[in-house]
Parts: sequence; structure tokens; C-alpha cells
Amino acid sequence: MSQQSAADVRLRELLGGDPPEAVSALPEADRTALADLVADARRRQAQSLEESFDATLKHVPFPVRRIVKKVLLG
Repeated sequence: MSQQSAADVRLRELLGGDPPEAVSALPEADRTALADLVADARRRQAQSLEESFDATLKHVPFPVRRIVKKVLLG
């Protein structure tokens, strides 16, 4: 098995599997930049979802917020 670069390992982790062949054919620097972009997009998406969830909970009456949060989040 060939040695994989840090960019390849990171892309595999971020994508949850092997990247497409076209991505694997990119130069190492481009794969590293792509991994950075994907990681940043995932971070921003998680932050946006959290902010949306918090904003939604503000519309739930205070006495039942804890119950609603527990039902939604488990």
C-alpha cells in the first residue's frame, strides 16, 4: 500500500470515504487547500445550524424549553 499524504488522510476523514479520482489527481497543495475549504464549510454549517436552533428555541415558551430541547436533541 502506498504512503498517503496528510491531505489525503484528511480528505478521506472529511468526506467519509475515498475522494473521487479527479480530486486524488490534484497536486498535493490543491488537495490540502480543498481539505481546508471543506473543513471550513463544515464548521460554518455547524455554527449556522446551532444559531438557527437557538433562534427557534426562543419562540418556545420558557417553561417548556428544557422539555422541547430534550425531545429534539435526545
